Parts: sequence; structure tokens; C-alpha cells
Amino acid sequence: MNGNKKIWLFSLLLLVAVFITLSACKGSQSGEGETVVVTDENGVPVTDENGEAMTVVLQTEIVEVTNANGEKVYDENGNVKTSVVYIPQEVGVPVTDENGNPVRDENGEILTTMITVPPTTGGPVVTAFPMTDGNGNYVTKPGGKTVTYTMTYTTNPATPGDNSSNWGATFGGSGNDNFVDTVSLSDGSFVALMQSNSKDGSMSALAGSSNTPIPVLIKYKKNGTVAWQKAISSNSGIIVTGLAVDKDDNIAVCGYSKSTNLGFTNAGDYDAVLYKFNDRGDQQWLQHFSGSNTDGFEGVAAGPDGSFVAVGYTNSIDGSASAFGFKSAHSASMIVKYNANGSQVFAKSIGSTGDSLMAVTVDGDGNIYTVGNFSSNDSNSLFKSFGRADGGVIKLDASGKTLWVKQYGGSQIDSFTAITAASDGGCVIAGRSRSSDHSFISLANQGGYDAYLVKYNADGSVAWQSAFRGFYDDIFTDIVPIDGGYAAVGYSNSSNRDLKPIGNRGGTDAFVVTVDASHGRVNSVQGYGGSKDDKFEALCVTTDGQIIACGSTLSSDGDLVGSGAKSDGKSTVGMIARFT
Repeated sequence: MNGNKKIWLFSLLLLVAVFITLSACKGSQSGEGETVVVTDENGVPVTDENGEAMTVVLQTEIVEVTNANGEKVYDENGNVKTSVVYIPQEVGVPVTDENGNPVRDENGEILTTMITVPPTTGGPVVTAFPMTDGNGNYVTKPGGKTVTYTMTYTTNPATPGDNSSNWGATFGGSGNDNFVDTVSLSDGSFVALMQSNSKDGSMSALAGSSNTPIPVLIKYKKNGTVAWQKAISSNSGIIVTGLAVDKDDNIAVCGYSKSTNLGFTNAGDYDAVLYKFNDRGDQQWLQHFSGSNTDGFEGVAAGPDGSFVAVGYTNSIDGSASAFGFKSAHSASMIVKYNANGSQVFAKSIGSTGDSLMAVTVDGDGNIYTVGNFSSNDSNSLFKSFGRADGGVIKLDASGKTLWVKQYGGSQIDSFTAITAASDGGCVIAGRSRSSDHSFISLANQGGYDAYLVKYNADGSVAWQSAFRGFYDDIFTDIVPIDGGYAAVGYSNSSNRDLKPIGNRGGTDAFVVTVDASHGRVNSVQGYGGSKDDKFEALCVTTDGQIIACGSTLSSDGDLVGSGAKSDGKSTVGMIARFT
């Protein structure tokens, strides 16, 4: 009798209570939702007789939205609003004893009990979510109160191997270390650029007597082993921001520095710097752009002729910036092109006070596409900002002549953070936004920052736009072309909507998204991280189609188990992973 009580008590612990409260009636369409792991009320996976975690594919229904009085809700066109909802399902799970062993009846059959499986993503958290119609708009009751439904989900740290990353590594020490950028080489290898503030751990052999921060170049072989690693030395530190590679596998590194031992006279505060290295990490040349105030390069790209184009900002009116003709010091964007030998081809400023360029790409014809953040509204502004900051994209020819300028923004903070050239002569932009108006009316912000993509045609017209979003902050940091579309990386602390397939393990999770080339529709989404903050800052694609993503992490569990140097939860270590 006592044993039976234990069995039933344990069975009761398996019951997962989920109540979905919807003021709606059933529609006529249904389909499959995500595959979820069956968990008990403590978020522990329920296993079958073979010890394998039990899963179930949740079904979905399209329901017609009603108000609090049960009346159908119509849109402005007179159509009934609808919403997709998950249908809780019952599944039989084995009854186990206090030791976790299956209990069998007199015929030797395993006893089962029925539990309700909600749309879980992993310990139970009960959250009220706003209900939305098919267009992503909030459904409201009379008086404007938002209709919500409750859902129980879990946020257990991921276990190694639950994503499609087939290789992962970390690099760093006791200070804050993070990967800034990565590029692929023609032999299938790849190079990653790290910013390090450590002198121990992975950095112990590189730091030497140099002051932090220390930039480090690391070349990885196809299989993920390190081919070589080299620190970029200085006496006052170098802040690195971007990486590029030309057709001959020469590597460019850009950033800014206060150092006085780089072979040129520091003009005051930070100077913008651009390095060229060969594929063995040997320095070929170093160029700088400097005035008496702060100047910095934020991004760099290689041209088809071996040239490099660097973009960033300047606060100077003298020195290198004197050619811009500024009368007073202010932050302004700048773009500088260097030939293969390091000689300056042109330098120009675009925009006005408070503007900066953040990323750049060059197409096969040498045309330059650059993006940035623009908040100026004076007579020299490229455009009048809709809000606190807008994104802007500029196309120039190989000589630096401006071909067109396009504004993209709303009444909140919007920014372009990355750009890649498209095969049709246009470009694709990745960014983040808090707006739901002006350029973002059709994308409808869902909470915090939404990650978004915009495809421009060669003539500057918009081909398509798409958003990747949950209820919290979702941010794209980089984008590159792949076969049939594009891959983008970033980070998010959402676990719903577009992030539902990967959930959230804690803090921010790093993710990789692929979209099709025609419409920017999401083809796949993969997460990476542990129970603390994890971020992807950049990516590249190797010659055999592998996606390499890099960034930083505060986690030591989840996907980071067995990857190398571990974070103490207070300082970041650099993380890099390869995805199929």
C-alpha cells in the first residue's frame, strides 16, 4: 500500500497544468506546431522505458477573435480577425517509482498515466502573453484592454548537442575577452579577430608586457584547430572593430588607438587605424586617419582590386579631417579608401553632427555600400530624422561619388548595424528597431528592439523587408550571403514568436538565422549559449558552406560545456562556433 502511494504521488508530480485563456472560437484551419519535450512540473524531461526524452508535436488552430462579450472582432476591412493558438495535448507517460524505474503490471506491461503537454520550450514559468491577430496587432477588449493568454514554459539551460553547432571553442582569461569579427579564407580556413583584456588563460603567451586592451588575430583550420595566433602590440592599447579579407587572402583590421609607438605621431585622443596583414598574420602596412579629437574606424571591406574601404566617424577639424572643411568640432561620418599598397584614394564625410557610419561592403564592380546611424537635422543633414536616430544606407561608385542615399526609420531608435552586397547589384541591411511607424508600419514592433532586414535593389528601391522578433530585445549584428539567401547572427532575450523554436536559456542567447533571397523569410533559426548572457557579433561562411559565428559569453554551461576556457560569470570569454 505504501509503495502504491509513492507511485501515485510521483505520477501526480508529472502533471503539468497549463491553462490557455482565449476569448475566441475555433476556426477551420489547423496544422503542426513545434516539437516539444515532455517535462514534469519541475521542468525535468520525462523519459520512456528506454530512457529517451519523450516528445510530442503540438497542433495549432486558427481561431476567430472575439471580444469579452463573445462577439467577433473585425479589422478595418470588415474581415474577422484571427490568431494562431496551440492546442494542449494529452500523452501517456510511464509511471515510475521513487528511483525512476518503470512500474509494470501483473502482465509485465509498463503502467502509464496521461498528462497534458503545453507548448513548452523548457522550468515552469507562467506568463501572460498578449494575443495578436494575423497581422501581429494586439487584440483588445472594449475599452482598450489587451486580450491575453497564459502559457507555462521552462527555461532550463541547454545541453551540449541540442543545436546543430558541430564545433565550438572559447578563448580568453580572467578579463573581458570577446570575438569582434571573422572572415573565411580561400583554403576553407577562417580567421577571427579578438579584443582581449586578459593577460592569463589563453592570453598568457600573447600578452607579454603590452598594455591592455590587446587585439589578437587567430587563424583556425577547417577542423577548428588553431593554425596560428598573433597579438597586435601597442603601448596604450588598440580597440579593434572590424575585419576584411581580399581575393589574395590578405587581411585588414580596423579600429582606433591612443598608442604612440605605432610608427606615426598620435594627433590627440584616439586615432583611426587600418592594418593590412598577409594570410600568415605578418603585418604589411599600417595607415591612420587622425586629428586632435577622437577619430575611429568602425568597419572595413575589401574591393575587387585589392583595395580596402574603411568607415567610421571623426570629431576633428584638423589633421586628416581638415579636407572635410569642418568649422567646428563635432561627430561626423567618414569614409576612406586605400589602395592595395596603403595609399589613400579618397576620404570624404557624409552627413552632419551626430552621424556615424558603422559598416561597409563592396560589390564585384567596386561599388561601395555603407550604412550608419543618423540623428542630425541641420542644413547639412542627409535627411531629417523621424525620431531619435534613423538608419541610412549610401551607395557610392569606386571613385567615391555618391550615387544615392536612403533613409530608413521611425519615431523611436532605429539603426543599421551590418550590410552585405547582393548578387543583383543591390545590398541587404541588418539592424534593430523600436519603431512601428514610418518605414516600420508593416513590420509592427513587438516589444523592445526587433531585429530586421531590408533588401535594396541596385537603384535604391526597397525589394523587401522582414523582421525577426519576440516580446523582448532581438538584435541582428551581422549578415552574409549564403546559397539561396542570407545568414544573420545576433542575440536575444526573447523566448516566443520567432524565437520560440529555440526558446531562451537565460540572459541573452546567441542565434543564427537563415532567410531566403526572394522575400527574407526565415528558413532556419538556431540558438547557442547557456544560462547567462551569450552574444554573436559576427559571422562568415567557409568555402564548403559552413557558418562560423563568433562573439562572447558569460556562460559555462549549456552549449559551452567542453568548449575550452570558461567564464566565471563576471567576465566574458570569446566564443566561436561552426554551424551546418
